[in-house]
Amino acid sequence: MNSRDGALIGKAAQALRPLLDSARTAALCTHVNPDGDGIGAEICLQRYLKSRRIEARIFNTEALPVRYRFLDPAGAVEIFNEADHDAWVRDADLIFMLDNSALNRLGALEPAIRGARGTTVCVDHHNVIEPFWALNIIDEDACATGELVFQIVKALGGRIDLEAAQAAYVSLVTDTGYFRFSKTSPRCHEAAAEMLAAGVSPPRVYQEVYERSSPALVRLAGTALAGLRQEEGGQLAWVTLTREQVLACDAESEDTSDIVNELLAIDGVRVAVLFKELPGHGTKLSFRSKGDLDVNRLAARFGGGGHKNAAGAVLEGSLESVLTRALAPCRELLKQPA
Repeated sequence: MNSRDGALIGKAAQALRPLLDSARTAALCTHVNPDGDGIGAEICLQRYLKSRRIEARIFNTEALPVRYRFLDPAGAVEIFNEADHDAWVRDADLIFMLDNSALNRLGALEPAIRGARGTTVCVDHHNVIEPFWALNIIDEDACATGELVFQIVKALGGRIDLEAAQAAYVSLVTDTGYFRFSKTSPRCHEAAAEMLAAGVSPPRVYQEVYERSSPALVRLAGTALAGLRQEEGGQLAWVTLTREQVLACDAESEDTSDIVNELLAIDGVRVAVLFKELPGHGTKLSFRSKGDLDVNRLAARFGGGGHKNAAGAVLEGSLESVLTRALAPCRELLKQPA
């Protein structure tokens, strides 16, 4: 199910209604290293399913990042482990995959999802349809998967309470860069207005999501930015983080993906990349871009993915070798006209 207009929402609700009417249990999940959109969509949908007396459980492969824990004060989001959860997931009446369709991005959840007896449903706003899912609800025009869930719940006649609205609002603001990325639309702003009317506090959300940085992360960001490099007449900016730098800043557990956003604030920069050396023999790449420069396709070349203007990948190899392999296609990408 894929559409470029609002008719998709109605079709999605029509397809889901009989599944929900007959379901007693549902497992909700998203991709590995869950972000604000995946988490927000999970919690928003869970609130609705529970209102229908469906036992809905969220299973993620990692604990919620600190910045998103305010969305789950009761600790309802569970960290999947095979011993405790595999059988429950396999026996659930419904499986909802949110903000992701790729089975290879399920991590430890993949065997249980593949072996599930229930109906599998993918709800996503990326332009990839995976035939594994029995029902694909894909809306490329949605600014976030959380917005799509929000619209579907309304179409089903569900009530959006404060907790659900707050979760969906986090989806919106994190996936649109606070309404500045290209998928920001009138529908997105209208949804945000409804969420605020439900009681969402923008100052509180901003503080929780963007003002919870640890001293270690701030030190690490300074270390990375001090090594700024620019190429292609200033259009390409990149920074690196070695294992030694991460450990020296005591920032082993910190999410560094937002550091690369600072590079896009430099006048003239159109593509930005953060290279982070990982334990072992790998390097994490965080790509950002402006306008029509599609870094999602670039990341896909390395087995990663994301969005048009924000994507990532993990490559095997030393930091130096990955720099050589990844910077060349970045230069090629910049040959597109501004």
